[in-house]
Amino acid sequence: YIDDVTGNFQEAHGSDSRLNVSSRADNRAYYNSRDRGQCYTLVYDHPSAADNQYSFYLKNTSTTKALVVSSVGLNSDDVAIMELLYVTGSVVNGVSFTPTNLNKSSSNDADATALEDGGGTAISSVTDGAEIDSVTISAKAHEEMRLSDRLRLGQNDAVALKMITGTTTPDVSGVVFFYFE
Repeated sequence: YIDDVTGNFQEAHGSDSRLNVSSRADNRAYYNSRDRGQCYTLVYDHPSAADNQYSFYLKNTSTTKALVVSSVGLNSDDVAIMELLYVTGSVVNGVSFTPTNLNKSSSNDADATALEDGGGTAISSVTDGAEIDSVTISAKAHEEMRLSDRLRLGQNDAVALKMITGTTTPDVSGVVFFYFE
């Protein structure tokens, strides 16, 4: 019999006196996108980023699901030190933008608040919490924060990407990959 965590204890079937089984071998984001249509990308742009400004803000507004961040890609046209932080507070300003569902056939919208600087509309009124990751980007380079689905945001939890310092005021851009479960 099969115990499939639902308590059904269904009778197992096979062929040639063997039990045929299958398992999930790809990462969780793949199955989440394919089966539930709840995997998203968030492309942000922060022109002329200044020290201690936030490039993006992402808050889980779902009442039932965790928001799981897989990775954050970062680009800069000049040297920049960036930190990903937990943040709290009632965010003010910033330009609202909509995450893109990675399952083209899904009409699901992300239960999230997403803001970017947008070139002069600085995200403000948030309080920095613990640092999650940091990276130094070389001039005209790409870096990645590989979080491997370890960053989980519960209801009303939020993160923000902050430029700590830059050589000048670099143009910072990138992408965030996340899903709900």
